[in-house]
Amino acid sequence: MSGNGNSGRPGLPATVHLLRGNPGKQSVAALQAAAHEPAVPTAAPPKPDFLSPAAAEEWDRVVAALLSLGWVSTLDMMALATYCEAVADWTRFRRMIAEQNAKADGAGDVQTYASGAKQISIWRQLANDAERRANQAGALFGFSPIARRNMKAAAPQGELFPNDARDAADRYFN
Repeated sequence: MSGNGNSGRPGLPATVHLLRGNPGKQSVAALQAAAHEPAVPTAAPPKPDFLSPAAAEEWDRVVAALLSLGWVSTLDMMALATYCEAVADWTRFRRMIAEQNAKADGAGDVQTYASGAKQISIWRQLANDAERRANQAGALFGFSPIARRNMKAAAPQGELFPNDARDAADRYFN
């Protein structure tokens, strides 16, 4: 279907235009301004009041690091809350598994029925699901080596250049 919003090639970022020598003869000043200006400003999203206490601790732990890298924005509240709650769930379920394994029946990982049949316990299933959710949401923020490979961290510039991500982290935690 011609003429719809998906027609043609997608636009290229300003950095690509500059690297290719500006073949479209666009304003170099505008391209440089667009290349240096982040698409979304780095800022800490407001911490949701519905987070569990364990999730709120995880939120405080990761937001400072994400701010210093410039990988978080106020738009990221839901994705970050999803990650924090998944980590809190995973921690809670792992504790339940450890408690069940410490008991005489040891039913934390494997549940044995009266017939002798064995099945993975509900706590293990819930922990596996929480781990999958945490890894999936955490990948959006570079919380695994593979995810970090594709992300670009703002290189520290020293005091000669502005460091907006560090300043945002300082404002958030001071």
